Amino acid sequence: MRLLEIEYGGPEGVGCTERDIRNFEKKLRDEQKGIDAETLIELFTSEQEKNSAFFFDYKTDSDNKFSKCFWADHVSRRAYSIFGDVVVFDTTYNTNKYDLIFASFVGVNHHHQTIIFGCGFLSDEKTESFVWLLKKFIEAMPKGPPNVIITDQDPAMTKAIAQVFSQTVHRYYLWHILNKFPDKLHPLTFQNHYQSIKNVIVNSTTPDDFEKSWEGVIKCANLEKNDWLSSMYELRHKWVPVYFRHIFCAGMSSSQRSESSHSFFKRYISNKNSLLDFITRFNRALRHQRHNELIADHIDMNEQPKIKTNWPMETQMVKLYTKKKWLEFQSEVGESHGYYVQQAFAGVDSVVYNVMKFQSCSSSKPKVLTHDKQRDYISCSCTKFEFEGIPCRHMLAFFRINQVFHLPNTYILKRWTQDAKVGEILFLGEQKDPDPGRFLMSRHSRLSYKASLLIDSASLTDEGTNFLDEQFDCIYNKIQEMNIIKPCGDGSKRKKSIDESLGIIDPSSVRTKGCGKRLKSSKEKSISKSRICRGCGYRGVSYDKRNCPILQQRSTEDNHHNNVDDTDEANLTSIADSNNMQ
Repeated sequence: MRLLEIEYGGPEGVGCTERDIRNFEKKLRDEQKGIDAETLIELFTSEQEKNSAFFFDYKTDSDNKFSKCFWADHVSRRAYSIFGDVVVFDTTYNTNKYDLIFASFVGVNHHHQTIIFGCGFLSDEKTESFVWLLKKFIEAMPKGPPNVIITDQDPAMTKAIAQVFSQTVHRYYLWHILNKFPDKLHPLTFQNHYQSIKNVIVNSTTPDDFEKSWEGVIKCANLEKNDWLSSMYELRHKWVPVYFRHIFCAGMSSSQRSESSHSFFKRYISNKNSLLDFITRFNRALRHQRHNELIADHIDMNEQPKIKTNWPMETQMVKLYTKKKWLEFQSEVGESHGYYVQQAFAGVDSVVYNVMKFQSCSSSKPKVLTHDKQRDYISCSCTKFEFEGIPCRHMLAFFRINQVFHLPNTYILKRWTQDAKVGEILFLGEQKDPDPGRFLMSRHSRLSYKASLLIDSASLTDEGTNFLDEQFDCIYNKIQEMNIIKPCGDGSKRKKSIDESLGIIDPSSVRTKGCGKRLKSSKEKSISKSRICRGCGYRGVSYDKRNCPILQQRSTEDNHHNNVDDTDEANLTSIADSNNMQ
């Protein structure tokens, strides 16, 4: 309403009130009742007729109710052919009034921006539903399954991925792995050593390295080693080992990518939307997302970041990397000047080097570089290049010391360069006009697009506006003479025509279960429901934070320490006063 008031010079020029607009919206929602799912299928069919590269499929249950759906347009499918090596598969809730599960396949482009590969609706979180959705995803995409898929720990989703993506590396969000620790550790212990535990998971490269790192955490936490290791068996052997696989993940390990995608789309959609409203708002958000990618492309084409050194490798890569990746690479170049390289072992096929900081402490562990002579390939124990696709500071220190002035092509991933999309355009389908006598929405969409172009051009001048206005009147009169315009009927007639064509029933409200969890014993349930003290973190106690004995003991010790300090300060003050009197 505010935009209309600005456009027409005030509320008096709009011609309606805010209540009129809300009543009109309610009328449209009422007309949509009972035909929501069919209208959605009609819209998708219309899009597929206009462009055969638009893919969609749906499924109904035994009662002919709308239960599953997947769709992906030609832009998303082409994006997958370039950036589909790593996919984040996630489900979120309350995105429409039926509470259907909205499942999204998300990745990152060469600007490290979130992009959508495909989306779907599910009425439940069973393994069969996930299998159906994953198969449709593979059917729609121009190449095979991704190299890596990142999900939460839902058991049904895990089973489905194992069935459909048998050759794909399946990784869990780091957040979900860390969220397992409070079940095994005391809450205060986990809170005090959270960062150490996280570093062990992220930085461990082998099971042996993992065990050694855990010993350090055990020692700092003053825990019994046997009790610790036995209670952590499931974490050590089921959840954490996925991080030992040195495979490219585009720098994605947490749920931050999917959460940022959710926060972006929730600006446009809500749980009050019908299916058609959801798709309309979702496409609007998708256009904004793709516009941001065009802006980043424009910046790369017309702006060149500043280099900080005269090293030829910087001059080389500033022309290749996108701005986002160049800044990351430049940071690694700057950090590499703080390292030196020492040869540790020389063999027939390989040479091993230790890379250390100039001002490192004696207990710090050096990074290990291995030079494979046969392949002429450098690998670092930090595995940053394998995980993110950007050479690490340790590799760059080796290149600088050995006077390697240009980064070899082996260490340049095309997906991070400005030319990532060059030569990868696939003709997934050709544009074609829809059958003018089949769908009203198809005809309306095609004519609206052409009319909007004319209006945009003509409205720039008074002459163009007057000319187009006259032509519209002339065209309208001719169309009436040709008797092309026919009444479309009211909502009830439209509903009847759709019922006769498809007969799909709108979905019932879905009750989602959220992230799947393992079954708990009666003992665990009783413990989880028992009282917990927010002061010490113990569960099943008869006290709370106000009368916690541990907190009271700490408070007593602090008061005693403060009293001692106050006594010492008073003694020093009296001595100083006596000296001044003398």
